[in-house]
Amino acid sequence: MFDSKECTWANMKVVVMGQELTGIRGIKYKLSQEKEHLHGAGDEPIGIQRGKRTYEGEIKLLKFQFDRLVDIVRLSQGRDLLDFSGDIVVAYVKEDGSLPRTDLIKGFQFKEFEKGWEQGAKFMEITLPIIFMGLQQNM
Repeated sequence: MFDSKECTWANMKVVVMGQELTGIRGIKYKLSQEKEHLHGAGDEPIGIQRGKRTYEGEIKLLKFQFDRLVDIVRLSQGRDLLDFSGDIVVAYVKEDGSLPRTDLIKGFQFKEFEKGWEQGAKFMEITLPIIFMGLQQNM
C-alpha cells in the first residue's frame, strides 16, 4: 500500500553540541555549486562547467536555547557562539514506524548573531546564519 505521509515538524529532532534543541523554531541548510555554460562554436552551449561548492544555512532558536548553547561554549573556554565549531544532526522521523532519515551537517560554525526585542513580544527568536564543511544526507 502506498502512503505519502510526510514527516511533521513535531517529529524532527536536531542535535547541536550533543544537546537536542527543544527551543528550535526553524532550520535551513543548503549546498550550492558554481555552474556556468561552456561555449564553443555557435551560440548554443556545448556543456556545463562546475566550480566550487559552498554550504550555508540558518538556525532559528528561542532565547533560552541560545543561552544554553552560549553556556556550553563558555565552559569550553570560548568567548561566544562564534568560537564554536561542530556538527549538527537532523533526524526526520515518520510516525509510521519507518526508519528515520538523518542528515549530518559537518563542521559548522555560526557566522553571526543578533538579538532584538520589540514591544508586545511574547518571546525572543534569534536567527543564526551558519556555514559548514560538508553534508551527508539520508544516513
